[in-house]
Amino acid sequence: MRWGALAVLAFAGMGVAAYLTYTHWADKAVACGSLGRCETVQQSEYSTIAGVPVALLGGLAAAALLAIAVGRLGGLPLAVEWASLATLGLTTAFVAFAAYLTYVELFVLEAICIYCVALASIFTASWLISLSDSFLTRDISPEPE
Repeated sequence: MRWGALAVLAFAGMGVAAYLTYTHWADKAVACGSLGRCETVQQSEYSTIAGVPVALLGGLAAAALLAIAVGRLGGLPLAVEWASLATLGLTTAFVAFAAYLTYVELFVLEAICIYCVALASIFTASWLISLSDSFLTRDISPEPE
């Protein structure tokens, strides 16, 4: 797997999520210019779950992805054994969640946040990398009898 690429994507995802989480808690305007209606999305009822900003959840997922990638790059035995499966599970869950949130942006709020799109794109790219690792690099030769 391209663990270095996953680490870079995860780091970028943490940056985007940190910015959105900061603007949420600091009650600051999201700087998206004419690229979308970030404030509409950021102030909607869909921007939090039980008072926790959705962006923070994305940041935590990105941090978990970074930890897995760094562990795998470092050759930690547990990471070597479980990193592919853990990465596939984590990224699949967040791509599904991002797809739901994108649906909400497009069809419920009728507003797009460019940072949300960036974070969804980061998780989608991470998912594609983990998917290719999980299915294209497996040895499917039959077991010797």
